[in-house]
Amino acid sequence: MKKIVFILCLLIATKHLAIAQLQADICEKEVPKDWQAKNGKLAISTQHQKMGESSVAWTWTKGDESTLNIVSDEFKKVASDKRSTFVFWIYNENPVAEKLSFTFYAADKEACKFDFNLNFKGWRTAWVMYHRDMQGTPQSNMNRLEIKAPVTIKKGTLFLDQMMYQVNINPRSPMRDFQVPFVNLEGDQAANAHWNSLYKFSTTPDYLPLKSAITPQDKKEVSQIYKRFLEVILPSKKLITDSIISKLEKEYAFWKIKRNGQYINGRTIFSTNDIELSDSRTLDSAKKINAKTNINRYSNLMLAVAEAHHFSTTQTNKDKLATMFINLLDHAENQGWSFGSGMGALHHLGYNLESYYTACLLMKDVIKASGKLEQTFKSMFWFSGLGRAVEVTEKMPESNIDVLNTLLQGMLSSILILDDTPEKMRFLQYYSRWLSFNMKPNVAITGAFKPDGAVFHHATLYPAYGVGGYNGLAPIVYVLSKTSYQVAQEAHQKFKENLLMMHYYTNPYKWPISISGRHPTGTWSIPDKPYAYLALAGTPDGKEAIDEEMAAVYLLVAKKKNLAWDKKFKQIGVQAAKHPSGHWSLNYGLLEIHRRDNWLLTVKGHNRYIVSHEAYPKANVFGRYLSYGHVEVLFPETKTTTGSNFADKGWDWNRIPGTTTLHVPLDKLRANILNVDDYSGVEEMLLTDEVFAGGTSLNQQGLFAMKLRGHDKYNLGSFKAIKSWFMFDSLLVCLGSDIENSIKEYPTETTIFQNYLNKTNEVVLLDHQPIDFPAQLSKTLTTPTFVLDNRGIGYYLAANNNITLSKNQQQSRDQKDTQNTKGNFASLVLQHGSAPKNEGYEYAMLIGTDAQKMQTFKTQMSGKTPVYQVLQKTADAHSVKYTAQQLTGLVLFKENSKSTDPLIINNSKACLILYQPDAEKLNLAITDPDLGFYQGADETPLNNNGTRKEVSIYSRYWFKTDAQPSVIQLELKGNWLKADDSKKYEVAKTTQGNTIIKVNCAYGLATRLTLKKGN
Repeated sequence: MKKIVFILCLLIATKHLAIAQLQADICEKEVPKDWQAKNGKLAISTQHQKMGESSVAWTWTKGDESTLNIVSDEFKKVASDKRSTFVFWIYNENPVAEKLSFTFYAADKEACKFDFNLNFKGWRTAWVMYHRDMQGTPQSNMNRLEIKAPVTIKKGTLFLDQMMYQVNINPRSPMRDFQVPFVNLEGDQAANAHWNSLYKFSTTPDYLPLKSAITPQDKKEVSQIYKRFLEVILPSKKLITDSIISKLEKEYAFWKIKRNGQYINGRTIFSTNDIELSDSRTLDSAKKINAKTNINRYSNLMLAVAEAHHFSTTQTNKDKLATMFINLLDHAENQGWSFGSGMGALHHLGYNLESYYTACLLMKDVIKASGKLEQTFKSMFWFSGLGRAVEVTEKMPESNIDVLNTLLQGMLSSILILDDTPEKMRFLQYYSRWLSFNMKPNVAITGAFKPDGAVFHHATLYPAYGVGGYNGLAPIVYVLSKTSYQVAQEAHQKFKENLLMMHYYTNPYKWPISISGRHPTGTWSIPDKPYAYLALAGTPDGKEAIDEEMAAVYLLVAKKKNLAWDKKFKQIGVQAAKHPSGHWSLNYGLLEIHRRDNWLLTVKGHNRYIVSHEAYPKANVFGRYLSYGHVEVLFPETKTTTGSNFADKGWDWNRIPGTTTLHVPLDKLRANILNVDDYSGVEEMLLTDEVFAGGTSLNQQGLFAMKLRGHDKYNLGSFKAIKSWFMFDSLLVCLGSDIENSIKEYPTETTIFQNYLNKTNEVVLLDHQPIDFPAQLSKTLTTPTFVLDNRGIGYYLAANNNITLSKNQQQSRDQKDTQNTKGNFASLVLQHGSAPKNEGYEYAMLIGTDAQKMQTFKTQMSGKTPVYQVLQKTADAHSVKYTAQQLTGLVLFKENSKSTDPLIINNSKACLILYQPDAEKLNLAITDPDLGFYQGADETPLNNNGTRKEVSIYSRYWFKTDAQPSVIQLELKGNWLKADDSKKYEVAKTTQGNTIIKVNCAYGLATRLTLKKGN
């Protein structure tokens, strides 16, 4: 029913609006002068039109001796533009197994050509790239197109509209279909194949046998699935008033749908991708026009009509709504929204067509009564890409978050609209198997879910997209649960673990800015419904009807609770979950998570596999440093605070807490966002050439480290630092070494904190001394010092740090770069100077503290038993010992590192280690942070001057490559034996009486083991 409300709001916004055209239409008032028909005729017709009020009717009389010739100098421009694309629309009144032949000539010599199949009725389009998709090669003197009529059809008429001779289009966009199956063949393997491979999906052969008959149990289960699905898509009943019917009629009237005998006409239903046919001069206006007349608005109306029909209690209204719906359905089919039609380009169609499928399902009886069920199923099958589920497992395409978010309901609606037949049961089997396959983690940077719990999109940890995926997938898991078509137990379990991981890195609603992708707003929230639906689906092993763990999380994170769910869960004794406590490493996302009490601490990095940030035009324009070692502490939000230090109100984008950065003017920090190659859009997603970044954990404690190097795009090739963080209970120890660059124009800094001030009198202390507002203090610390910020976080600063502490109003630009901003902030920054060499730092954070505790901490640090000890801070290794637990964290940045550690003598590969003695035993965690998508030197292509070139991550040859396991060999001081029968490691002695352990590592996961002392 939300769709009905949406449509009514839309009606108000677009009342009396006159809609213009998206592109110039040469087929409108008169036949173009450069068009000539041989053995036929051309005429303006109002019988069918795609753009404007008319089209050009081409009637031929002698089969393939009839031609339409078009002469234009526009064709000469094609040879010099590799992205040149020929675009047109054709209306066919009678489908035939024939084709049109398009041939382009240069001085009457054939240059390039293609065929267009006529096996359709209604409007069809094609976006055909001259250089890639056509046979032959465009020439600089090419100036004529000849369209040849079908060989076997002696007489006939086709209608042509919106013919565009030369359009520059991103090569990723055009897609093949039943008219032009040769277009963009590479698209079936591209990053957007989940959108563009509809032709491939629709032609996949069946591999499961049909059941011989439908059993009563089959019918019962399908009925249960349908009933649950209606609960999902129709969550509540609504009263359909005359006012609602009237407003739906007005919205319907907007589309000007009219029948003329066997034909139907109406307003153009644009694909949202049609804006790609507009140049930069007209793009903004095209977007506005498209937003008012596209398939998204149209399909939302279809769903609003279907829902009103479903809930209506009067036959008069039902009949009226049924007629409206069938007209909407027929007009869409006639416009090209039909089986086998690619609409030129359909990437991201799931976000714009999702209402269509459930609308048709709700109207099944009406559709069937009108004799249109088979055609409607075929169109639903096509656009939802249901055929992707038919592939055998070993060839099954990995589906990403887009699919899980926008197409699952469409795919299931396509199945459920079928009558109860063996074919329907087989589709349910396919669907369940396909879901199970895609719910399990994969180990490339494609796909949705990773072994460590990261949810992926755009080749990175991306919870904003994960929200949609969870909202799409969890209800379907519930709908299929406790039937023969429920997802596999392992798939259910892994999906549950992934959902729980989001719970771990949100507190309890918001996640860190560092993983906000291109939307660093601080407003994104964890979804609550997926936890409820997974609770209702029962435990993965099927032993419990309600998964109480998921129900407890739902009760914690749901701001507006569903009363029925709330009651159901509480009746069986479920209480809201408590804040998590523990430590988790997401090395696929390069995010370290550390939790105690009510707070969440995260550290974010990047490397040669995981991008530093994502920026689009007007999205995260200044976010270059978001993964340069970003440290965040989130507290639960209250009525007066967000729980975060961040606010996009004067935020200094150079000073991201935890990061080491070059502090440049805002104009120089602004991203230069480009379309760098044919594999990507207009975006910036930069990789470093450093491989080392990642974390590990042992007994709920952990560490994270990275080797930082800036990107040559912004002349930061010389910008380097080695950084590490050691997380022990409420303590975070932060180390930096080997900070260097050759840039003299701007200072290098490490930001400790930048906190938004709700009030200027919020207290910030420097060794018990309050800092005024406004104020800025710069000094070199000769002795250890502490700072207590306005959030109850204390900072212990080692001697010899150069600091700047301030409370001031700051001026900046918002993340979209659309307006100036200002706000009051407190900040603490370490100054490394200009063009530093071999600079470093040491500081510690104590979370949830006060001035007295910080004084005690400071005193302890200068005593005989300090809280922590820095054992090493060099280019080879960073090492810290946590005294209270005798726990040592060791980062070995190189193989055969020159570590001074008393236990680890040598290592075969860079790695992360935590170890802790336990009486006569030794507990260890070892992680290889290198996911191993490729080996050897960085593969980034170089410019002529030797600097790294900006190329899309989607262009990398390893983009779909699986992560590779590794073996790390460590030499340990003394004689150690295996304390268990684990096959994850082997132990051997050396001739010097020491111990060699060979540890199997994979996917950035910690390998934990226990040794015991030998004789």
